[in-house]
Amino acid sequence: MKSTEYVAFDGVGIAELIRRREVSKREVAEAAIRVIEERNGDLNAVICKNFDALETISGSESSSPLDGVPFLLKDANLFSSDMPTTFGSAFFKGTAAQPDSIMVDRWRKAGLVILGKTNTPEFAAEFVTEPQAYGVTHNPAAPGLTVGGSSGGAASAVAAGMVPIAHATDLGGSIRIPAACCGVFGFKPTSGLNPVGPYFKKIAGGLNSDHVVTRTVRDSAASLDVTANERPKTGSFLSALHAPIGSMRIGVSERDPSGRIVGPDQRLAVNQTAKMLEEMGHSVSTYAYPDDLSAEWFDYLWIFDIVDLVEQRTDQLGRKPEKAELEPLTWHLLEKARSAGRRAYDEAQEAKAFYTSRYLASMQHIDILLTPTLAEDPPETGALSFKAFGDVERWNSAGYGFAPFSTPSNLSGQPSASCPWLKNASGLSIGVQINGKPGADILVLQLAAQLERAHQELA
Repeated sequence: MKSTEYVAFDGVGIAELIRRREVSKREVAEAAIRVIEERNGDLNAVICKNFDALETISGSESSSPLDGVPFLLKDANLFSSDMPTTFGSAFFKGTAAQPDSIMVDRWRKAGLVILGKTNTPEFAAEFVTEPQAYGVTHNPAAPGLTVGGSSGGAASAVAAGMVPIAHATDLGGSIRIPAACCGVFGFKPTSGLNPVGPYFKKIAGGLNSDHVVTRTVRDSAASLDVTANERPKTGSFLSALHAPIGSMRIGVSERDPSGRIVGPDQRLAVNQTAKMLEEMGHSVSTYAYPDDLSAEWFDYLWIFDIVDLVEQRTDQLGRKPEKAELEPLTWHLLEKARSAGRRAYDEAQEAKAFYTSRYLASMQHIDILLTPTLAEDPPETGALSFKAFGDVERWNSAGYGFAPFSTPSNLSGQPSASCPWLKNASGLSIGVQINGKPGADILVLQLAAQLERAHQELA
């Protein structure tokens, strides 16, 4: 299989070629490895290679919609038996591989071929992917601009054609932000739909959803068919994509939860998408976030996970981290957690419940909320890194100003997708975000699939 042929197919398409015996699983994996070797040197998306996976490829057939598809894991949250998980941190380098997490086991049993791990900021804590331990990941879709974070390595790899599907995580936009920056599709499922065990019961107090970034909606749906704890009533997320959904009530906002209006590219993309949805027969109206929908306590829901991870690693090594082994941001977050104490987590959970009730109540009159994914175009590499600020307040303000639409979906647990098909005058993909109510994962994917087909018809 030639590299040019390989990159032309999405995951479902590759699996179909294998089922029809037009290409073997090994030939597909060899093509993926060639593309990784050809392109990763410039992008630094893959920070751990697992090309020995070639020798474990089974010749048996599977009913999985992704059997034989090359795949990459993110260097965070999930563990694999053949590669260490270092959370993008120098303090975790040299850690031993551990038995597969549940999702990894499900991907393997479905026939996905795991060829490596992708880059992430330390402990997935930044809006960009520029860790000291592994270096900057670059954007194949927009050279010189950030890939976003924290699943920037995954989004870069998928955008570059290294793999059609890659594991990603999202506790505050970490699937959707890099998807928007790199021009790929990123779907955050309802919290709890995919498992994170057995090593964690919850990540970030229930904010987090592990899933994938892809180039097509159907690949995202097919991955849910492999990993989801519950199958839909239709039997399959993938088969549901073409089912009729009727007229949806869609609320549209050009303003972020703080009331700030977004950039011109983002406004245009949202308005064009709203018009397209209206032409499809959906009802479109203006939506406004509730007043004072702030979440200054948000960090307390996830920073104690970092405390636990560092303590576990300290116990493994029998020593505390040296200053250079953790980044300045991590040291700040550890001190913030120590100063506040665990009570701050409990209080944040109470605030989260109040926030969620107000936010979801504001969506009672709509089925879907349409917003930009980002408030502005992706800035240059380095511009949003903590290293560029040093001051936490300015860094926080810049980061959340750049990506203010993500956290509401994490706090509420609702499904949310960043769709990449609209471009600005310079050819840069401008992400638009579709938010559904908790549990409405199929509806969000169906609507995204409708938009995808409409854009394909216009192309």
